[in-house]
Amino acid sequence: MSGFLKALSRQRSQVEVGSPTPETITTQFEKGRLDTAGVYRNLCPFEENMLADLWERLLADMDKPLESIACDPIVRPVEYDDAGEQSKARETQEQSPFEVFEGCMFNETVAERCRALGIASTCGQDGELVPPYEPESSDGTLRSALWAVVREDHPDVLLLRFLRARKWDLDKAYRMTVAAIKWRVRERVDEIIWYGDIHNDASLMWKGVSYAHGKDRLGHPVVWSGSCLHHQKDQSYPQLKRYLIWMMETLRHILSTPVERVCLIMDLTDHSNANMDWPFVKTFIKFLEAYYPECLGICIVYNGPWWFSGVWKLIRPLLDPVVASKVQFVQKPEGLLRFIEAEELLAARGGKDPYAYAYVPPSPDENRLMFDKAGRAAAAERLRALQAQFEQATRDWTDAKEGGDDDGFSAAAARRVELSDQIVRAALDKDRYTRARHIYTRTGALGDDGTLDWSRQQRPAAAAAAEKPAAAAEP
Repeated sequence: MSGFLKALSRQRSQVEVGSPTPETITTQFEKGRLDTAGVYRNLCPFEENMLADLWERLLADMDKPLESIACDPIVRPVEYDDAGEQSKARETQEQSPFEVFEGCMFNETVAERCRALGIASTCGQDGELVPPYEPESSDGTLRSALWAVVREDHPDVLLLRFLRARKWDLDKAYRMTVAAIKWRVRERVDEIIWYGDIHNDASLMWKGVSYAHGKDRLGHPVVWSGSCLHHQKDQSYPQLKRYLIWMMETLRHILSTPVERVCLIMDLTDHSNANMDWPFVKTFIKFLEAYYPECLGICIVYNGPWWFSGVWKLIRPLLDPVVASKVQFVQKPEGLLRFIEAEELLAARGGKDPYAYAYVPPSPDENRLMFDKAGRAAAAERLRALQAQFEQATRDWTDAKEGGDDDGFSAAAARRVELSDQIVRAALDKDRYTRARHIYTRTGALGDDGTLDWSRQQRPAAAAAAEKPAAAAEP
């Protein structure tokens, strides 16, 4: 038996009898070290073998129609008539409009709000900020759908999320992966990414119901979610669902291995029963568990009212036990400082970072490249060529594993890493033609090369202007 297979056999035996469990999130913060077990380029032989097996299953089905492949059930967390809800919201908007937040009207999109503010593009017809969505040609196979999901991720990063979520059970991970791919097709996620926050509900964006800023002590981007800003009546459910998908896809955009998760702070300051929205809660939990697995590093419930413990008793049974174990309760700023350095923590929550959320609306021509059809086609072709090479290298990799060819396995593994890096760069290039700019690219926090640096984030002009009189008064 080859050296690789011997190591694999030993590792498999260890897993079967009970391999060491990943460190708890609190232990990681106590040690100040991110646990990267099971993460891309940090796999033990057993995990690498399972990843190869999952790829082998996928490659065997690549040319099959996506809808013909068995998978986990596609669950709708909330049953509703999408078209009916949208029609009802539009009727309310037209017949009895009302203001939701600082000039944002009910059911008004960012694009509509921008027109009211006089923001128009010179690139397209009628001043449109983004060209009409043009889906890529798809043959309906698993291959085209899978690569549409991968986007700017390393291909292995995506699949490892499903393997970890299903405790390295190959069949369960495969069915979960296919279900998530089908869900994305049905929800038209690529179209949501295309238009970005321009088609989001304006009040959700201007309020800053959720936004990312800074990082925790393990390097996770921090996502702030202030529940007191949310009211179920302020937007239709279809708009809320769209916003949630856009937010999760945008967070995917700012993550990069080995930091593959976020720190979510559920800020319950000034929270009341009026802010509870069970359809939203159910939708968020389902999306997190089934369609965006392994994206949550830690969830900090901050400053909850005394009665929230009763609400938590209702929410906890809905959560996967692994997700539930990541929930930490904190009442004071001192508790937040256990997880976030003072320099990274908002001053409004006891830290030293003066940042205060202010929505940065689109600039007229920020999406100029999206109007360049020839450039988009060329970028797509370059990416497809690399994806085909990656598939072949992966076949070589799985064949070498099955044949016990250690040298061939190592060579194919190195080739896959090389191609994976090239795919990320090519996907980022294509992304400029297929994703509307968003608040994190507008402020400079996220560079065109995919690097995230909160120190580059430009403060909104309104905030900077507000500081000028005080600065001028200093001696």
